[in-house]
Amino acid sequence: MRLTPLLVGVLCCLSFVPANAETAEKAPNLIPNPELRLDSKGLPIGWKLWTPRPILAPAGTAVVRDGVPMLSLHADRYECDGRWVAVVNGIEPGKYYRLEAAYSTENVGWPTMSVAGLLIWADYPDGRGEIQTDYLDDERTDAGPWHRSYRTIQAPEGARSVRVELGLRVSKGGTVYWKNIRLVAVPPPAPRRVRIVTTMIYPWPNPSVEANTRLMANMLDAASRERPDIVLFSEGVVDRGVWGVPLSQKAQTIPGPLTQMLSEKARKYHTYIITTLHERDGDLYHNTAVLIDRQGRVAGTYRKVHLALAETDAGLTPGDNFPVFDTDFGRIGILICYDNWFVEPARILRMEGAEIIFLPLAGDGVPGHADVIFRERAIDNGVYFVTSATVSDTESRIIDPAGEVLAEATGSSDMAVKEIDLNREWRGRYLSVASGVGEGKSLYIKERRPDTYSILCKGADQPVPANK
Repeated sequence: MRLTPLLVGVLCCLSFVPANAETAEKAPNLIPNPELRLDSKGLPIGWKLWTPRPILAPAGTAVVRDGVPMLSLHADRYECDGRWVAVVNGIEPGKYYRLEAAYSTENVGWPTMSVAGLLIWADYPDGRGEIQTDYLDDERTDAGPWHRSYRTIQAPEGARSVRVELGLRVSKGGTVYWKNIRLVAVPPPAPRRVRIVTTMIYPWPNPSVEANTRLMANMLDAASRERPDIVLFSEGVVDRGVWGVPLSQKAQTIPGPLTQMLSEKARKYHTYIITTLHERDGDLYHNTAVLIDRQGRVAGTYRKVHLALAETDAGLTPGDNFPVFDTDFGRIGILICYDNWFVEPARILRMEGAEIIFLPLAGDGVPGHADVIFRERAIDNGVYFVTSATVSDTESRIIDPAGEVLAEATGSSDMAVKEIDLNREWRGRYLSVASGVGEGKSLYIKERRPDTYSILCKGADQPVPANK
């Protein structure tokens, strides 16, 4: 399904506290009966328990724990699916609203999947006529039992009400508690603009580590005219084409000569830089991406997990994790070349909050593969996807979450430049929701079914059972 982009400002990165959070604390709470006062039947006034079928209804109660009123849901069977629902009318289209709630779980194996907060915008005052559905983002911590769900959203055109829904699903024996539920009007959030430069360098005709390093330095000088926030180089460009030289002589430490040059340029031009190199760490060698920050510091490294057979045969050792990195503009992830032939790495980075994934690579050996897969990684994770190649059959590209190529570089010493706004949202009609629009980057996380994915964790020595 092709996504239709709709521009809606929102602060969504879990690594950043939205600027309007403080404003939200002082604004009037639009939630009906936020104190959760009970009626004569012992039910919270203004709230209803919804379920698609009565047989699937979880047990819903209003409780007081530690002196705080809460809504609870308990599932006595795996198939239970239900939500507490409150309708807020008087919504003004185009205005921004922020919903926050805290939740805690007991015996819920997959909270990200089973616990869901939603804002469902509607064109009738009573909550009917669904226009747009938005999941809340989860900020889960290990500091205590309570976790925060929140979202700042611009009310879509035509919205007159919004249903606040707090739910539990597919969690036998699980219980969720919700408290401190607030929906408030807030000022529009500021854009989060990021100016990206991706590069393409053919290190010919006489490549050497020193010559290639100079090519990279020259490219940074040229890119500085674009005032970038981040510059991406392709995989191993520092020793690309340096044949016949042992790995032990080409590999560098971190920090080392290459990162020293990059650090100087990063400080001079006040930009982040990403590149890869053959890293020497003691008696081991890795294909490693390095992130340099605006102050010239090594802000992080990622060691390529999916090494090609040719790389392991050459003596490289793979990495074993997919880190994400917080920058001053957003949270990013890095993959390297062959990693992108597997679907899991990009999804892991998205689950860890990455908003942009950078892919330095040499090139793609299958005609048409890069064009399809690069776009797919952006679409099926709802992220910006930036590539940098160093061979002529693969473009260096900046791709948006709808899979559209915003800019590309194709020449032997070329760059592509694009300014993006990380507060822009990308929704598609009928994307999970029956009528209206949904948003991939949220629903691909909230509607995953990790409880059914156990086969993905089986080792290679465990045979896959045949279909019955």
